[in-house]
Amino acid sequence: MSAYDYTFKFLLLGDESAEKSAITKRYCYNIFNPSERLTIGVDFHVKLIEFKNKKIKLQIWDVGGEERFRFLLPTYCLGANAAFLLYDITRPQTLNNIREWVNIIRKKGGDIPIMLMGTKLDLAEEKYRVPREYGIRVAKKNKLSSFAEVSAKTGQNINKAFEILTELALERTEGRAYNQFIITDGIPYEEANIEFLETSKNNPHFKISDCLSLRLENDKTNIYVGGRLFRQCKYLLLDITRSESNKLKKIDSIDEAEAELDKKMELDHSIISPETEFWGHCSNLQAWYESDYDTRILHRNLAFPLLRELAEEGDNLAKKILKQEIAKRLKSGYPSVVLYLIEEGYYKYLSNEELDTVFENLQLLKHLQKWFRYIPEDLKKRIIEKLYDLHCPYCNSTVEKNQVQNLLKGKGIRCLYCFTLIIKDD
Repeated sequence: MSAYDYTFKFLLLGDESAEKSAITKRYCYNIFNPSERLTIGVDFHVKLIEFKNKKIKLQIWDVGGEERFRFLLPTYCLGANAAFLLYDITRPQTLNNIREWVNIIRKKGGDIPIMLMGTKLDLAEEKYRVPREYGIRVAKKNKLSSFAEVSAKTGQNINKAFEILTELALERTEGRAYNQFIITDGIPYEEANIEFLETSKNNPHFKISDCLSLRLENDKTNIYVGGRLFRQCKYLLLDITRSESNKLKKIDSIDEAEAELDKKMELDHSIISPETEFWGHCSNLQAWYESDYDTRILHRNLAFPLLRELAEEGDNLAKKILKQEIAKRLKSGYPSVVLYLIEEGYYKYLSNEELDTVFENLQLLKHLQKWFRYIPEDLKKRIIEKLYDLHCPYCNSTVEKNQVQNLLKGKGIRCLYCFTLIIKDD
């Protein structure tokens, strides 16, 4: 005879920053490690509880959230009795994969209870947070069983969340209909819907840094720099399908993706709601900021004007990064980006010495023929002077002048002495 009335398999799923391991260890062992290691594949924990006069063994599966572990997810869903889907309330982009995970769970685990759980509640006052009402709406839209906001650091609401999910799993196992409700204060789902409609009248506001924030105003996403409206064209550009995902391996920036992938979102803004578009922009700009303003993450038409505005506003990181990003993207040699930086005058942020270094870069010169004829005459002269001083990187022989002229016509350069291919044909 079994020592337990029931054994339940619980899954914890979510992005790597969503504190899955920290939540599990707070519940199972009442400990918190602020430097919790990344879960490799899956961690497995067991907790024995008594619930409503029944002895229950909880098998808690903490599944790694990184992309490289996603292929394991369908297997882990088999035989599950319930699941937590976790997101970080300080990082809206951690909600991006919720629908995909729900679909996998439903396909492999059936119609089991699923709770959407917002983590890092202890940081709600220190950092801007995803509004609680928005989390409720995501839970309702995906037909999840319940919703909670918790903190692994303080333990707030964690025991209650596991208790509720246990009750839902028990009711399902015993063939009883279970209710849907919000855990943190017991508001039924229907009342939560009314609450959301009332609070959504206020314009959502997302603060990324002291200088950069976004607001949804009259169904339009507005960017603010230093509290002032930043007037610049912006839109969500790409809707990347699974069949197109392999192309991403050869793409180094959004600017390159624009030329290679489907741009239907640029043409049809009805594809997504204003609110979804707002959170898409929030997610993109948050990732851009956390990546030290790497301009490959945003389209050039937004990345450089915004970086310049932030630098002028006094953002020290933006001041430091601006020239580095201009030089880096020029050296990338991607024609549309190079031409944009020259036409819009961003190259003038670089000193003469810095420009000389840029114009010696072979990657930049590879696509020279595609943009050279469109640039100002003074720059043409400067580049040609650098080309006449071009040397083979292997034997240090000087490139002949007729080879320079051929390069301007889109032809490559091969060293006449050691026969090394210095620049490939365009």
